[in-house]
Amino acid sequence: MIQKYLNYLIFGGIVLVVVGLAALHSHHMHQLLYNLTHGTPAQRAAAAKELIAEEQFSDTIAGETKEMRAQAAIALADLGNADAVKQAVQMLKDQDKIVRDQALRTLKQIGAASADNIKALVDGLSDSDINVRQGVIRALTDPDGIGPRQNPDVVQALVNELKSSSDARGPVGDVLSSKAFDPAANNRSVPALMALLDDKDDGVKIGAANALGKIGDPHAVPKLIAVLQNPATTTQVRTAVIAAIGLIADPSSEPVLAQAVLDPSVDSEARAQAAAGLGRIATPHAISTLLKTLTDYDLNLRTAAISALSVAARPGEDSPPNHAVVQQLIQALANPQKEIRLGVAQALIPVHDPETDPSLARLLQTDTQDADVRAAAAKALGFPGNRGGIAPLVAALNDPSGTVAEAATQALGQIGPAAAPTLISLLAKGGTTAYYASTALGDLLGSDHGHEILMQLATALKSANPTLQRWAAVALGNTDLAGAKDILEQLAKSSDADVAYVAQQQLNRFEQAQQ
Repeated sequence: MIQKYLNYLIFGGIVLVVVGLAALHSHHMHQLLYNLTHGTPAQRAAAAKELIAEEQFSDTIAGETKEMRAQAAIALADLGNADAVKQAVQMLKDQDKIVRDQALRTLKQIGAASADNIKALVDGLSDSDINVRQGVIRALTDPDGIGPRQNPDVVQALVNELKSSSDARGPVGDVLSSKAFDPAANNRSVPALMALLDDKDDGVKIGAANALGKIGDPHAVPKLIAVLQNPATTTQVRTAVIAAIGLIADPSSEPVLAQAVLDPSVDSEARAQAAAGLGRIATPHAISTLLKTLTDYDLNLRTAAISALSVAARPGEDSPPNHAVVQQLIQALANPQKEIRLGVAQALIPVHDPETDPSLARLLQTDTQDADVRAAAAKALGFPGNRGGIAPLVAALNDPSGTVAEAATQALGQIGPAAAPTLISLLAKGGTTAYYASTALGDLLGSDHGHEILMQLATALKSANPTLQRWAAVALGNTDLAGAKDILEQLAKSSDADVAYVAQQQLNRFEQAQQ
């Protein structure tokens, strides 16, 4: 009997000890949390160190407010070692932006404090979470970020990460090609990446080639060409190398890119990258090569070649057209092969050069067998202020192909206010011509020049021509400009029954849209 009660006492004592220890642990954890978020810098650092060592950091702050979690990220900056960097990297996954932003500031502050720290930081480039990868990239590349420091050597740490982790290869290239690193650190990153092209691992070679392509330093081209021409180079590596050479687009690489573009055995995406490179090189021979690809069976290549020709003809929106390239493309508009005429017309759509107007107009009028070619020519004539395109586009409104007529309508709208007087005059003709003209005017009324067009239309409506008034009402029904409703209300009172009916229909559309 005594033994029985003794067992109870022992059990009770054990329970009390366990409860006491739990209470002490709970109190200690609460004290650690308080120190982590409210303590002095030394207290914050000590609390962070202990929680990380016990693998309790994330669990301890998980249920706290976003402000408390942000304070925990500050404590990691106070700790400042590689373990703190690793924990801050994980905090980039937090659901609240305020916490992620503070974690980012912490990483910028301590991420390169030592070689171990930078290693822990760049390891985050391999993380599957996009917020982590983007956060690490920002810590390295933001204007107030770490940048290409040499002590510790950030560039070498990135190159090492590219070699050791397949998941980090894309992000490493993004960092090394960023404004913060390129060209500031090219003298270190490019030679190191070129050396990796001799690595035994094809994945490493591919990652290095991709990074070199993103950086775009011409010094890498001879090495890339040597790898490409090595018979032992695998197909996968060759594909990556061709793409890199295409991205760099150094004139010395033109023969290699031309060969790749014309070789159907080369990977489709690599051929497309090579085509883009030829477009940036933009020599007469490069343009001739791109024109040949317009008959290729590979749609991806043809699309890339059209884009490359556009870039060659006008390298940027603020750049003037390249006269030599434009002349070469104008000549190609007369090529007997439909695919080439179509591709060139499509390439000229974003070029916006009045020099092309006569040839495009001729194509629009004479290429009677190919509606898609005519439609592309119409689109190429439609750019702001292109008065030379108005007459051929008006003629194309009567094209037997609806596709061409619609393309001409859209192009006239793209020309802008310069086309408005002609379009308004076409309303009086009635029929399909007036329909297309009213559609183009509707587009113009919805543009930045809408009020200007509305005033021109209001002036024209002083005419007693009922056909013009009827189609003007149709155009006005496609805009919600202030003043358009007033004009329609006036037309709805017209003595001409057709004009009054059409205007009332457009007013009904206004009311339905407002409900």
